[in-house]
Amino acid sequence: MELLNPACFKPTVLDPAGTGPLPSTPQATAASVSAAAASDRGLAGSRGETRLPEASSDLAALLRAALGARWKLLHPHIQARFTLGDGEAQAEYVGNMHQVRCTRLGGLFARAIRYARVLPHQNADEVPFRFDVQPLRSGLGWIKTRTYHFIDEVFSFRSRMVLGENGELLEHFGGGLGMRVRLEVLPNRLVFVDQGFFLHWRGLRLPLPRPLWPGRFVLVHRDLDAAHFEVTIDVVHPWFGPLFHQDGTFERMEAAWV
Repeated sequence: MELLNPACFKPTVLDPAGTGPLPSTPQATAASVSAAAASDRGLAGSRGETRLPEASSDLAALLRAALGARWKLLHPHIQARFTLGDGEAQAEYVGNMHQVRCTRLGGLFARAIRYARVLPHQNADEVPFRFDVQPLRSGLGWIKTRTYHFIDEVFSFRSRMVLGENGELLEHFGGGLGMRVRLEVLPNRLVFVDQGFFLHWRGLRLPLPRPLWPGRFVLVHRDLDAAHFEVTIDVVHPWFGPLFHQDGTFERMEAAWV
């Protein structure tokens, strides 16, 4: 299967006002995210004031804790999408990834960290995709499972997202790889942006030097209507440009009951 040249696609980067895409360069990505962060801090106050709540069986509790006052700015459809009803065990989302793309260099990187099963190395269109999120049994956090149904392979991986002691989100993948995550709220959108990567082992975290980062990770959850939403994922390296791009539309399945 032929891998695409980096010039074949451009990552979707939204401006802080949510009015449209910005130029797809690492500098533009950083600038847009920084502007959104400054705007959110002005609305929500200092992030240092985050208070960690007790463990919760509701998925929304993690977002409320991480966003603070910005939770109220999040579109009601997105709030509802991460809220579990009484007796619900998890939220299940299904749909198609319309595009799954990686460059040659991205494909090599995905194969190199295949032990962690974080990124697929395939290029494909209209890939059936399922995303399950369930609350941790102990503590505040999520267990996330993603499954891509490629023609030649089912690619699935899990991660654990928790709220750190200082109020930042931490996502732990397999193989000891981890990512610090910042949330940004834009009109009709919830954006997940990496704040750096680390290795984790038995509760210890070792920050990875910037040259070893796979690139800037940006995931945009954009509300379409009460039932449907769009997800775009981009990984852009500061030296090598775009490495990965994915986009698709999804809906939440009917409740899964305990």
